[in-house]
Amino acid sequence: METHFAGIIVPLMTPFDEDENFSPEAYRTLIEYLLGSGVHGLFPIGSVGEFYALETSEIERIIDATLEITNGRVPVIAGTGAVDTRRTIALSRYAERAGADGLTILTPYYIQPNEEELYRHYAEVLSAVTIPVLGYSNPGRSGGLSLTPALVSRLATQFEHFAGMKDSSGNVSLLKDYMRLTPPGFAVFTGMDTMIFEAVINGARGAVAGIANFAPALAVGVYERTLAGDYDTARALQRKLEILRTTYSLGTFPAVTKTAARMVGLPVGPARRPVGALSAAAEASLRRTLIEVLGANVLREGSV
Repeated sequence: METHFAGIIVPLMTPFDEDENFSPEAYRTLIEYLLGSGVHGLFPIGSVGEFYALETSEIERIIDATLEITNGRVPVIAGTGAVDTRRTIALSRYAERAGADGLTILTPYYIQPNEEELYRHYAEVLSAVTIPVLGYSNPGRSGGLSLTPALVSRLATQFEHFAGMKDSSGNVSLLKDYMRLTPPGFAVFTGMDTMIFEAVINGARGAVAGIANFAPALAVGVYERTLAGDYDTARALQRKLEILRTTYSLGTFPAVTKTAARMVGLPVGPARRPVGALSAAAEASLRRTLIEVLGANVLREGSV
């Protein structure tokens, strides 16, 4: 099943109010900002969206809100991965019924299933839904667990709607192996916003880019200039993204992303505890970097 998913897919932040409750009004502001910036797809309930801190009822509400606000303007690929197969199936079925265009299924985390257990996990989920499914490896946040190219090939060969892969390992050779061993039309995305240019010139379909939450034009520019063959401009924009990415060390994930978004005027609120706010020094450093890369006119006066 060849999908139309391509380009810059944004793993959406989940806006909270000061009491850490989901804010649908702020979510609408975020989505309209991103769509107005030319992004190519939206990915609710991912790592940047703090999926690990959300209750099932909240996940369902956020999926519904994403679909209602987006209203078919770009594909919505909902994150429905969980530690166990049973909950992954339940969330995936909900997203399919709600009208999601596709699903992104993160490898189980905390536990370390072996290759055959991972195969059975994904095979059971794929047997439970009919819409396109992207596998998702994020070894840095899943105890080193990844989907091997052999396993991805096995699933893609057996299940037509296992349609793509999001890989956040940062390994270009692995991206190439996914593309080499899967059927034509299999959509491979990098999950590293620092390597959009390198991934696309090597045949990847695009990127799932967290930085695009607050710098969407940069991410879209790298992708579109690469496709156009304007490699000098694409590389220059990619270098700016790399500078922005260095700020992630200023706080606990995803506090930097949310703070940067607030600095450019998006009312996304705090991250859920135990993740705390940046220190005053870290905020000042982040602000300086945003001004350096995006320009002072992008920041909103008094924003935090």
